[in-house]
Amino acid sequence: MRSSGQIAIEAKPEALSINPTQSAVIVVDMQNDFGSEGGMFALAGIDISGIRNAIASTARVLAAARHAGISIIYLKMGFRPDLSRSATIL
Repeated sequence: MRSSGQIAIEAKPEALSINPTQSAVIVVDMQNDFGSEGGMFALAGIDISGIRNAIASTARVLAAARHAGISIIYLKMGFRPDLSRSATIL
């Protein structure tokens, strides 16, 4: 629902109102190594069911954000060849 550039979002504990031109959705570490069978987490024996369960909800949020013209920022954990950590913003 829009009024004067604002979008009302049903949320708990209460609804909130945002301006899509001043807002962004930030997606953190939704990458195959963490959430796919055969990825780094699954191969390490880590239960990825929680990650898998978040995929459909995340896709719905991203579709709604794109429809509303809200920016989307992806943060991805990465590793250098020596397995030290690095950060990348896409």
